[in-house]
Amino acid sequence: MSIHLYVRPKRKIDRIFIHCSASDVPEHDNIATIKKWHIARGFNDIGYHFFIHKNGKVSRGRDLEKTPASQKSHNVKTIAICLHGLHKDNFTQAQYDSLKSLCIEIDISHLSKVSFHGHCEVSEKACPVIDYKKILKLDRFGSLGLNTIKVLEDDVAFSISNVDSFPDLQKGSRGKAVVYLQELLFLNSDGIFGPVTAKEVRSFKKKHNYYPSDIVQKYIWKLLLETRHIEHYD
Repeated sequence: MSIHLYVRPKRKIDRIFIHCSASDVPEHDNIATIKKWHIARGFNDIGYHFFIHKNGKVSRGRDLEKTPASQKSHNVKTIAICLHGLHKDNFTQAQYDSLKSLCIEIDISHLSKVSFHGHCEVSEKACPVIDYKKILKLDRFGSLGLNTIKVLEDDVAFSISNVDSFPDLQKGSRGKAVVYLQELLFLNSDGIFGPVTAKEVRSFKKKHNYYPSDIVQKYIWKLLLETRHIEHYD
């Protein structure tokens, strides 16, 4: 799964809710069907922002800038994630892995100032039926307890020998791609894209006449590699 499936919306977010679709029917394992159900209920779009398929694929649903329609009276300032499934034993490890990775992205993007909850915490429904607290290692406040660096490193197909595998990075990103970025910038490589790394990225982009944001995309990766090669052999 991409390290940047989640792009932090401009609206304020303080809680993330986990749901299940209440169906194990293979024909229902698609975002179009869920959207159809929700529109039939009077919604103007699918209620969830993300839908996780049995094979672990994550589909985007409602625009992240829009409030979800998934937790009655508890939608404002939230993100809604739904996993396809009804019976606990029919959910897959691939779904759990994608859920963990997505929640890590969200948590990092919001500097760990958000909490994670099940729909059942604000409803009489037994949704989701999975043990989301154990999967996400939540404490009693709903704070994420996963090892962010380890999970992101395991999930991102990053290879130093293949620039096409380099992910887009920005402040808050973590993992081995950040370690390599810091090495290219001659920084202490702790794998955490913090204020110092962000400052050096902005400085590098400004030096090469690019807009000095702290976002690292393919063209910046290539420029960093070219620059390091030139400096090494001068």
